[in-house]
Amino acid sequence: MGRYIPPKSTVLAPIERVVDEGVMIALSSVRMAVKNTLIVNAIRNDERFDVEKLTDSARRHVLSLAAENDQTASRLERARGFRKPGPDDDEAHRRRPQVHRMLAEQLRERADDDAEMAGIIERARTDAWEDIGREVRKRVGPPGFIPDQDDVYDRMRKSRMKRLVDVDLASLAREKKRAAKDKEKETS
Repeated sequence: MGRYIPPKSTVLAPIERVVDEGVMIALSSVRMAVKNTLIVNAIRNDERFDVEKLTDSARRHVLSLAAENDQTASRLERARGFRKPGPDDDEAHRRRPQVHRMLAEQLRERADDDAEMAGIIERARTDAWEDIGREVRKRVGPPGFIPDQDDVYDRMRKSRMKRLVDVDLASLAREKKRAAKDKEKETS
């Protein structure tokens, strides 16, 4: 069977590094939530890009994550108070509440940072464009027009016309309705 060789002990990452990585993960999840909101609002709800509304939403998400980390720290502190210290009470377990408290504080600071919130919104906007563009390219397929191949152009004409009606004209119709509603609001 062989002889048992215990694994080498691991060195814990500095708390500051753990917190920095936690902040990056949290802000990434906020950016994804904002991106999804952008896509849903634009496609399903036919809403325009509203930076103030998105910033408020991003700020609420960040503050919610901060509150979750505060609650986790409190829960861990209470749980530790109810049990006796033992061999399982290693350094990683002892410092978890501190990590959650520091993470919560960092997230609150980020939520108050207008530049940070603007950066999240802009990155989410870029991500949304990329996702939408990728989906449109996948659905629409390769372009059918090849200038020096008339037979391909003729063969693909029907699908190009369908795309024109389904995508371009539908978008124009929505834009026309939106403009009419805006004009109606202005005159009333």
